[in-house]
Amino acid sequence: MKLNDCMKLFSNPRFCLCLVILLGSVSAKASASGSTIYNDLSNLRYSAVTNGLASSNTPVVLNALAVDEAPTGATETKYKSPAKAFFLSLVVPGLGQYYYGSRIKPFVFLGVEAATWAVYLKWHKDGSNITDEFEAFNRTHWAESRYQQYLLMNYGVTDDDSVAAQYYEISHHLPDTRTQQYYEMTGKYDQFSWGWDDALYNGHGYTYYVDTSANGLPRLILDSIPTSSNRNWYENRRKDANDKFDQAKKMIMVSLVNHVVSAFEALYQTKKLNSRSEEKKDEFSENTSWKFSAKLKSYHSRRDTPYVTVTLKFK
Repeated sequence: MKLNDCMKLFSNPRFCLCLVILLGSVSAKASASGSTIYNDLSNLRYSAVTNGLASSNTPVVLNALAVDEAPTGATETKYKSPAKAFFLSLVVPGLGQYYYGSRIKPFVFLGVEAATWAVYLKWHKDGSNITDEFEAFNRTHWAESRYQQYLLMNYGVTDDDSVAAQYYEISHHLPDTRTQQYYEMTGKYDQFSWGWDDALYNGHGYTYYVDTSANGLPRLILDSIPTSSNRNWYENRRKDANDKFDQAKKMIMVSLVNHVVSAFEALYQTKKLNSRSEEKKDEFSENTSWKFSAKLKSYHSRRDTPYVTVTLKFK
């Protein structure tokens, strides 16, 4: 393009106005000093004076470009995954709450978890100690030899497996080793009651009934059940141990519930916070706006001073 054509183009007021708006918007993002836009704006100002568009004694204010734009970073909150929060708390109660930003709930759920397992360990240990106690008591006060003597007197054998099925009072087989079932049977079922060292029937111990009557039959009635204080104490302690173990199992259930509640609470709150964040963002966008104003002033100087004004409006 020739020089004369350029001069005609720049002497057109409409072209200059459009150019000023364009350069004003660019100047709002540019550095205030040392830029090529700065020099162009300065030349444009004096071109306007030369063509009679402005007075040399009056500061020239180039058109301010107002841009209404919602601030994207002012209220933006990082998105949190509800699924991630759910599984974090499902594994470790409170971890999902910490993930979505809570600073109190993590300690609540984690505290419940720690307390639950502390109580579980305490009650399980109590049950184990009581178990050791009544098993030692059993080894001292119950004897398989006395039980076998009872079988021999009444059934002619020493092994309860060999007793005929018609004898309903002999319904269980004593294990060959001292298993958990062994300790349960010797106290729970009446057929083993003559194995206790203080067993009495009508005021007599089992040795009294070893003697037979004149016709050779044992004096002991087959379904006789002796009384035994040791057996009663033993059964009470065994019940105490079982109660402690049951209480410990309940703590496991409490722990599982704590995991589930924590997981669903984290899921719900994360969704709620994400939704609230979106609502606030939309509300902020509707009721606020940025206004950018780019200005260029000069007082009889070749080098003008650019200004950028930023305004945040709340409706």
